[in-house]
Amino acid sequence: MHTQKGRPSRIKGWVMPLVGFLVAQLYFIACDRFSWNPNREINPGTIMGRILNSKLFTEWFTPYNLPINNVITAFLIVTLLLPALIGAMKSIFFRK
Repeated sequence: MHTQKGRPSRIKGWVMPLVGFLVAQLYFIACDRFSWNPNREINPGTIMGRILNSKLFTEWFTPYNLPINNVITAFLIVTLLLPALIGAMKSIFFRK
């Protein structure tokens, strides 16, 4: 990607997933702070209900009050944050 003057863009491929992760976390912090809860009742008998009510998301990994926010945060860590950190490490340590 080049800018209008022909210089290469400074935005690396790992920046956008990192920004997406941070925006999602700011949204979850606002939801947690102002008690904005989703109006969805998840049946405990479903797969998602079992995941939400598992010990992992109710006792061990609990950055937020709502278990659904904890599950989504764990998913975003795996899908956005880890690849962004790996890309940043490659960019820093393996410069050309």
